Amino acid sequence: MTEKRNRWLESSTFSAGVLLVLALVVMVNYLSWKYYKRFDWTSSKIYTLSEKSRNVVSALDKPIEAVVFMSPGEPLFDKVHELLTRYAAASENFSLRVVDPEKNLAEAQALVNRFELSHLDVIVLDGGDDRRVVESADLADYDYSGLQAGLGPELTGFKGEQVFTGAIVDLAESRKPKIVFTTGHGELRLDDPSARGLTELEALLGRDNFDLEEWAPLSEPKVPAGTDAVVIAGPTVGFVAPEVEAIAEFVAGGGRLLALLDPMISASGAVASTGLEALLSDYGVGLGADIVIDPRNPIPFFGAETFFVSEFGEHPVTRPLRQADVPVIVPLAQSLLLAGEPDELGASVLLETSPAGWGESDLENLEAIEKGDDDVAGPVPVAVAIDLGDTSDDEVAATPGSNEVAEEASDGEGDPATAEPTADDAEASSRLVVFGDADFVTNGQLRNVGNAELAANTVNWLVERENLIAIPPKKPEQVRLSLSGDELRSVGLLVFLVLPGLALVAGAAVYSRRRR
Repeated sequence: MTEKRNRWLESSTFSAGVLLVLALVVMVNYLSWKYYKRFDWTSSKIYTLSEKSRNVVSALDKPIEAVVFMSPGEPLFDKVHELLTRYAAASENFSLRVVDPEKNLAEAQALVNRFELSHLDVIVLDGGDDRRVVESADLADYDYSGLQAGLGPELTGFKGEQVFTGAIVDLAESRKPKIVFTTGHGELRLDDPSARGLTELEALLGRDNFDLEEWAPLSEPKVPAGTDAVVIAGPTVGFVAPEVEAIAEFVAGGGRLLALLDPMISASGAVASTGLEALLSDYGVGLGADIVIDPRNPIPFFGAETFFVSEFGEHPVTRPLRQADVPVIVPLAQSLLLAGEPDELGASVLLETSPAGWGESDLENLEAIEKGDDDVAGPVPVAVAIDLGDTSDDEVAATPGSNEVAEEASDGEGDPATAEPTADDAEASSRLVVFGDADFVTNGQLRNVGNAELAANTVNWLVERENLIAIPPKKPEQVRLSLSGDELRSVGLLVFLVLPGLALVAGAAVYSRRRR
């Protein structure tokens, strides 16, 4: 009886132990599924989502499914899969589906027909009633300089997060912010693919879901309806009074203005008027009759007027550049002058030269540039942002031009609706960003260091999309082992002679010992 009882106790104890272990395993798996943290062990944090992407995906209010049509053997498959997995982990409304077109032919064909794809090796972001197709070729930058030496292309930048987040924004937003670029004054053109054109800027802003149009203020005296921001990009002739009045009325009514103003140097060596001086002066910004020189930050093989800027003001537009320690290149700029203290004007200096820079005013002797007493002393501002929401009512009243129009609007005598911003704009404060340079956004300069991020950040800030600060391409890790000829021979001797020889000697020693 006692033996039977002991066996029963042993069986019961064993069964209880098994049940406890199973319960523990289930509990651990549930907790690890419910509460987990993903790590990115790469040095460049290539899979870590930026704050912008987390904000975008966490704010999704409708489901978006990412369908990856790639084989696991594709060079970018692992990066794409890991990155999209992190998007899915950041929101319940984002899901990931991987279809291997080589192994799942029927499923792949059904989805190809559904999405009307012409080829594979793509990623489809499906928002139900709309979708975006991302080509794998758009996800990476390659260096082909080694092809002549028989080497393959080298991956230099992975743009997956940049492209995917832009596509998600495109699907999620019900309305695209409307940006109009002025024409009729020799401005840089959106449809110009040359080095002086803006086709790359158009593509960059298009990824952030902006609706870009052109506006000829001379023939169309009012800012187009629904405009969120006006961009004046590198005019070569001055604006006339009616055009300036239309822009001023738009800005005073809560509109946003981005002025990219190269110095317009005339044949006589003087800086010509843009016609915008009075408008900018109303907001405390003056244009220097000079070109900016910064001998401490030159660009090799370029003239003294081309320099890089690494002195950034504390502002949402430049904060990512400062944190990443990425400079921007300014090919030719004029100085900007503030009419008062930045805090009183609601102004922030975005870019400025080093203390060694100056504004060269003697434009007739540019071949022998030398700092003079009449020149603007450094550090010289070359980009400023004005946010009237940062000023008190009294301080805003100190801006005469905006004052008059604003008072008229508040009294009902003016007509702010003539500028026809959105309903939210009517309550928003005006914002302006003025650059003393326009070249940094052209096709020939946009890809240099932080120029693209600066341009995208500026436009997003103007329309109050601070959470959509640009995402720079991330550099993948390139782990290499470089060995000299002698080192290779040493490795060969170690692998093919020394190690096998030691094994033979050890075997012989063991054999000899056992024979004794």
